[in-house]
Amino acid sequence: MDGQLLSTDNDKIVLPEGLQFKYSSINMPGPALESHPNEIIFDGCVCLQASCPPDCPCIQRFGANYNTKGQFLKGPGISQSQPIFECNSSCRCGQECVNRVVQNGVKHKLEVFQSNAGKGYGVRVSETIQKDCFICEYAGEILTLKEAKRRTLAMTADDMNFIMIVRECLADGKVIRTHIDPSATGNIGRFINHSCEPNLYQIVVRVDNDIPKVALFTRRPIEVDEELTYSYWGDQQPTSLLDGRTSDDGKMKPCLCGSDKCLGFLPFNESLYETESK
Repeated sequence: MDGQLLSTDNDKIVLPEGLQFKYSSINMPGPALESHPNEIIFDGCVCLQASCPPDCPCIQRFGANYNTKGQFLKGPGISQSQPIFECNSSCRCGQECVNRVVQNGVKHKLEVFQSNAGKGYGVRVSETIQKDCFICEYAGEILTLKEAKRRTLAMTADDMNFIMIVRECLADGKVIRTHIDPSATGNIGRFINHSCEPNLYQIVVRVDNDIPKVALFTRRPIEVDEELTYSYWGDQQPTSLLDGRTSDDGKMKPCLCGSDKCLGFLPFNESLYETESK
């Protein structure tokens, strides 16, 4: 796999030479996926201003998402209880609309660097960033469950597992799972390390259709050269590993975040290790 660029976020991204993956700032369809991640399905507003007013139906549906500086107004964990929708490609407003943030890509200077403590690459910032500001998506190939299992079962103990499982619970009890794999095609989000005491949080945002975008926002102000981290456990992170598992099975990998609140191991999802016969 070469370093061909499918699309870039902009000149804010600094990547090392020789990385073996295709860069795409947006989600792409994986094998056998029935719908394209960027297909336009949702209807749009008819606001004729460059930026939508407070009475825009896209904003009124669940309330304002961002202030005029692009800061998220609702805080961590909100997408567990409330969907987040931005104005979409069918809307009449401009790209500078207050309700378009995640879709407009990276706005802050980010650098991929070689981190220490055996964590491989990491991402740090080259400017100060305020609380609740958008950093980047976790973008990659959107996989079917079958393909996500196939890739997981094909991995060796030394392979990095980039597959993120987005789990959303609906009011009727139904659970929707979306599998995102940036290992071969993805963006800078694939380099952001885990921490049990992170400075970023995740929210799920929808723009043109039902396929979610995982967006990373700052949990607190970030200083120049500070490494960015988020919790791979999500905002439902446990306080301890109560089941007593160890890494002896080769699936759970030790956590190297160095936090005083470290849980000891990185999370993994057993459902991806199940064969079709189970």
